[in-house]
Amino acid sequence: MATKPNLNEHVSLLFELYNRIPRLGKVTALELQKQLANIGLNRDIRTIQRNLNILVQHLSVELDSRDKPYGYHRGSLPVKTFGPRESMLLHLAEAWLTKSFPLEYKATINSIFSEIHNLKTQTNSHRKDSQSIFSEVKTDPLISEYSSKFNAIFEQLAYGIILHQVVYIDIGNQKQRIDPLGFSISRNKLFVIFRSSTNEYRHVEIENIQDVGLSTFNFEYPKNFNLSSYQKQGGLKSSLNGFEPASNYFNSMDRFLRND
Repeated sequence: MATKPNLNEHVSLLFELYNRIPRLGKVTALELQKQLANIGLNRDIRTIQRNLNILVQHLSVELDSRDKPYGYHRGSLPVKTFGPRESMLLHLAEAWLTKSFPLEYKATINSIFSEIHNLKTQTNSHRKDSQSIFSEVKTDPLISEYSSKFNAIFEQLAYGIILHQVVYIDIGNQKQRIDPLGFSISRNKLFVIFRSSTNEYRHVEIENIQDVGLSTFNFEYPKNFNLSSYQKQGGLKSSLNGFEPASNYFNSMDRFLRND
């Protein structure tokens, strides 16, 4: 017998749906169902449609019922526009992200920033002679070679960090329950910092993780934990294969930053 989802799961599903509904263009219920399945949220199409109806009734989500399948998009909201300084920063950030993440992320990154520019910037992206007015960012990729599972691992860890969701990670054929607390970037590598099942704070490079499983359980973010303090303190033990001791990692990070 199927169990009825609790309030937290219901609200989380609503947020996941809302975050995937674009302002520009439209998305169908079936497309949203597939996107949620990619991060381990498997729901039948009727559940998706029922929750979309809630968003249409109570949030700025609009339903286009002129053709089937029906399309959903967010309604326009009044926003404060950006000036030249903010616009330049956005373009530089977009260029860095595009260079740093796998090619599959380019369309998503461009879509996010295009939406922001269309809504909030006062300036055009190009001169009349089609010459770009924004500096090109030349940097090494965040990771030199991405594993085939990077996209799924990154998204599920991000989901766990943002919504305080417990995840299970596989490293060196060992599986461990963790509370993901944040990401850290250093030396062209991406790390996840977490609390282990033994209440120790550790970190591991994303590319050393073979698989991630998203739990239905939530955790309470530790009140006595701070990412910056973790970086400065170091000296924490790490016994699993693939984990780097905090002291080694962050001492190397400090030296790297001082010599940069």
